[in-house]
Amino acid sequence: MSVDSRQRQWSVCVLLSVGCLLCNSITAYAQQTEPAAAPEAGSQPIVAENVPDTADENAPKLLTGEERVVWRTKMAGEQATTLADVPTSELQLFLVPLTLEELETRKGEAMIALRTVADKLAGALIEQVRAVSAGELDADLIVELDNRIRWLREFRADLITRANLILKAIEVKGGDVAGDRAYVAVVEKLDPDPNLIAPTEAPISEEEQKKIQLAERVAAAITTVREMPPVHERPEPWTIPVRELELELQPLRMVQIQERVEKWLEILQRNVRQRIRMDIAVENAKNPDERQALADRSNEQQLIVNAIVERVNVALLSMQRRGGDVREYNDYVGNATGQKLNLSDPAVLMAQIKAWVRSPDGGVKIGLNILKFLGILIVFWIASKIIGGLVGAAARRVPKTSSLLHSVLSSMTRRIILIIGIVVAISMLGININPLIAAIGAAGLVIGLALQGTLSNFASGILILITRPFDVGDVINGGGVVGKVDAMNLVSTRILTFDNQVMLVPNNQIWNGVITNVTALSTRRVDLVMGIGYSDDIDKAQAVIEEVISKHEKVLETPAPTIKVHELADNSVNFIVRPWSRTADYWDVYWDLTRDIKKRFDEEGINIPYPQRDLHLSGPIEVVTRTEGQTATT
Repeated sequence: MSVDSRQRQWSVCVLLSVGCLLCNSITAYAQQTEPAAAPEAGSQPIVAENVPDTADENAPKLLTGEERVVWRTKMAGEQATTLADVPTSELQLFLVPLTLEELETRKGEAMIALRTVADKLAGALIEQVRAVSAGELDADLIVELDNRIRWLREFRADLITRANLILKAIEVKGGDVAGDRAYVAVVEKLDPDPNLIAPTEAPISEEEQKKIQLAERVAAAITTVREMPPVHERPEPWTIPVRELELELQPLRMVQIQERVEKWLEILQRNVRQRIRMDIAVENAKNPDERQALADRSNEQQLIVNAIVERVNVALLSMQRRGGDVREYNDYVGNATGQKLNLSDPAVLMAQIKAWVRSPDGGVKIGLNILKFLGILIVFWIASKIIGGLVGAAARRVPKTSSLLHSVLSSMTRRIILIIGIVVAISMLGININPLIAAIGAAGLVIGLALQGTLSNFASGILILITRPFDVGDVINGGGVVGKVDAMNLVSTRILTFDNQVMLVPNNQIWNGVITNVTALSTRRVDLVMGIGYSDDIDKAQAVIEEVISKHEKVLETPAPTIKVHELADNSVNFIVRPWSRTADYWDVYWDLTRDIKKRFDEEGINIPYPQRDLHLSGPIEVVTRTEGQTATT
């Protein structure tokens, strides 16, 4: 038999199997979803109490006998016999070879089955809602209905999955499934309103009662706010918080805000006129007590004017953010609201000053602001000391961190906290710090461009702190300076030379050059060169050097010293002498060995030559000796 004929036979077998399987599945679903017959008189419904012992205890209640058989079959993992038990992967394979007409037939069968299950589910949900509405809250009945609905939802979910696979296969082969998909989506959302199945007469807990009361208060508060007129239409609009005015202006357009600004300017004009009339009354008053009382009243009116100006500025700011031109309004506010002092009449001037000093928004406010300014500075100064110390202590607890980093972190923390404290303290004086911060930022940019070298030192200092090429107390050769590191900041490093000079070396100069850390390691090799004459005994000289080195208490046994004949120089035979010592003992070993080896060479008759020259002449030398009046030649 050829391969093509066998493939055709296999395709026919698959098609027949799929058809039988789908027919059996639809039949089984139809049987399962038929309404249960009403029990005869004297009979009992099939519930958990009268299910045979062989039944699964997890099987849902209120199921027919056939449904229980399907449940047990499904739970036992036996061969699937219904459409709901067909694996999705197999169904996808079965649908691939079907034609569009065959798929339409399968779609009709699936939609009929889905319709049947949807009808039974809707009926069960209606029964549940009716039971709750009638107050039939029997626990067994509720459990039975819940199990029934859960079981039907499982069938619905399986059918929807398989129906969607069939619809997808039809759609791929050019079929129209829009209406069927809409029906499937509606059936998928078949669920009642949870409020309809909630017990209506159940007692309300205390927590729920509090929630209800809170909701009622929130609704009342919202209603009250909605009924409020705009801020400028209230009896004393200058007493309304500025935050409320900002929220009120937020959703308005620029034209609407401009209308509000005009209203506020009318309010401002009325109150400024009242204050001016009081100022005129102060100047016309003859009685000192009357003058002082009028000055106090004028100052109180000025407080109202200031409050109105604050709210006008809020409205102008909102208008400016929406693109409006506020220059004319700002000029008017600035020129119309100022309070002028009467410098021509000392009595009137004194009354105005006294009124200003006693005013809550005048001298009293400024005095309190100064106290706040000083108090904040003191608090931040103390906080900088404490927090800086804590940061330094925390940095010291971190293993393998540089001592330089400890001091830098501590000092930077103190300075940053002090700067923040100064800015906050200035804001307590009533000064707007936003322009100040902007000015600081602009000044920082200009200073940064002007001090590029300093910033380079700053960056180098950061890199030194991170890489830790040296630490406090180390002897280094960096930036052309040799000495002991005493301190460091982010700009320069302080080095104490061995002749007790203080050298401040820029960090950039150190970082961009070769850094030699002399004391980085605990041991160090001492390099000496000892020369003897060409006529001296080399072995004897080496033995003397070894003896001197072995007797020195600060020379380390490990690593062993190196003593070798190194060079035949012009005037001497040179030995290299390289013993090891602790870094702290380097110079003691160097100086002691130089002295002791010289003394032993002298005792042993070993010559340490000095530079000399031998002159070789080809003939005799004529020597002329002169005395007084005589000359002799040899």
